[in-house]
Amino acid sequence: MSQSLISYYESGRKQPGYDTLAEMGRLFAVSIDYLMGLTDNPRGTHLNLKNAAGGDEEVSREVRALADIIKDNPGLVQYSREIAQREDLQLMVREARNLKPETVRKLVEVMKLIDDQEQ
Repeated sequence: MSQSLISYYESGRKQPGYDTLAEMGRLFAVSIDYLMGLTDNPRGTHLNLKNAAGGDEEVSREVRALADIIKDNPGLVQYSREIAQREDLQLMVREARNLKPETVRKLVEVMKLIDDQEQ
């Protein structure tokens, strides 16, 4: 991995893919959750998931499913970081998650209009 690529990752100009995150985790002996800034615990949150989900096999399925989602949508890592760091975005996501998809699309249109007016 080149120094310039590492610099891009550190500055947020590029996002590492799942395989790169997994390799970094192995290299530094930390969890991907920790690398993504989702936890302050270098061991990650998998132990909490294990207890909540009811066992290793169920957690493994959930982790594989999440890994596939991240692999197909690498930008989600950055979005997750931003949401984790901002209470206002967390509130917005919490409130929007029970809305119908068409309502969410309308809200996005309103948000774009507001953004255009602010600029």
